[in-house]
Amino acid sequence: MRKWLVILLFLAVAGYGLWSAMAAGDEEEAGKMETGPDVGQVAPDLTLPTLGGEPVKLSDLRGQAVVLNFWTSWCPPCKKEMPELEAFYKQHGREVVLLAVHLTTQDTLDAAERFVKGQKLTLPVALDVRGEALHRYRIQTIPTTYIIDPNGVIRQKIIGPVTAARLEKETALFR
Repeated sequence: MRKWLVILLFLAVAGYGLWSAMAAGDEEEAGKMETGPDVGQVAPDLTLPTLGGEPVKLSDLRGQAVVLNFWTSWCPPCKKEMPELEAFYKQHGREVVLLAVHLTTQDTLDAAERFVKGQKLTLPVALDVRGEALHRYRIQTIPTTYIIDPNGVIRQKIIGPVTAARLEKETALFR
């Protein structure tokens, strides 16, 4: 019995070592994979419905700075940052467009509506009901936030939660 345990442990360690070596060899290839638009690139256009039912088209917002945030209702960091986004919107919503894109294909519309009502959010919420935003921006981590200048060029890509203070700093040049 003990002999089998030692053999099993040896196979597990050897298998893990082999898997690690193969994964390390793929890191170069993984680094080449596109992870979405980056700083200096024109932001991919989107046309999405809002919670209010009106469509919003990103390219129609040219001439204004845009904070484009991707989130879901089940994401703990998204829940934590939402009051920060709301505070930024209340203070700077006339100077900078804030658009919170709910990744509806990764959540549910009902969950988004409950979350927005429960948090008493007034910021604009767009719905990615077909996965268009998820695909075009290749969102892998949520929340992810893009700061887009008035010409439609991405000036900052923030992976993880943001604060109102950080958004104020990142958009100061455009206000």
